[in-house]
Amino acid sequence: MRQIGIVLVRLFKGNYMGWMFSAFLLGIVFEVLFVLPVIKIIERKRGHDPDRMQAVHRRLFSLWLVLLRAGGLLRAERSKGKPYDGPGVIVANHPGLFDILFLIRDIPKMSVLVKVDLSRQLPLGPIFKASGYVLSPDFEAISPLDSLMRAIKQLRSGQKFMLFPEGTRSPVGDLRSFHAGAFKMARKAQVAVQPVLIKNYPAFMPKGSKWYYPSWEVSRLIIEYLEPIPPPAKGEERSLAKELENRYRRELGLPLPGVHSGLASPSHDQKVNVG
Repeated sequence: MRQIGIVLVRLFKGNYMGWMFSAFLLGIVFEVLFVLPVIKIIERKRGHDPDRMQAVHRRLFSLWLVLLRAGGLLRAERSKGKPYDGPGVIVANHPGLFDILFLIRDIPKMSVLVKVDLSRQLPLGPIFKASGYVLSPDFEAISPLDSLMRAIKQLRSGQKFMLFPEGTRSPVGDLRSFHAGAFKMARKAQVAVQPVLIKNYPAFMPKGSKWYYPSWEVSRLIIEYLEPIPPPAKGEERSLAKELENRYRRELGLPLPGVHSGLASPSHDQKVNVG
């Protein structure tokens, strides 16, 4: 009977998640049809300010995440620490699909690197532009250097810039190697790097998961803002990226690269008490 109950819960949550995706698309339509035209009128009089569209994102994401929690899908604990004041590069691990929404909701004046495919498959290009977001390089229309310079421009204008140093979502129960791009960006713009540690048990919509059949458990999210790291000197970027990856591995209870742990994976009860 317990197994039948679990299956029914997962099917209900999958159906609820389908409605949540529909609500997300309605939010995009609302921004395109109603918010964007108003912002364009304001920009003609007062000039471009990405904070206007970002503020709309924060309010809509806040509402959407409340609905996600109401459906028993994802529950965030109170964040630990606080975002760094002023411009800086924000880096975080990426265990689930929607952890980025919590960061956008909670960190004002923050630009992010977004997949160029989103601006092609969905009508998001004008929204990204109004938000001051930077498209990821696709090696055809957008070069890595162009993306880097746009990100540095945002930092020098007073914005924060958000990057996932793994490049994509983390494997379940592991981390990918951290790239040094965030530290290179920080050095060029002479701003600090603020690591953000995300713990998510069980991971909500990790890479390769089926959105229509989520876990029967409520996914628990904990966000911790760590102390900022000063901008590196030239040549230190890769070593700092590796040090940060190792720190995240220790915080998450993962083995360091090349070290194989003989311990079994932690049980659910152990996991939910982490942090």
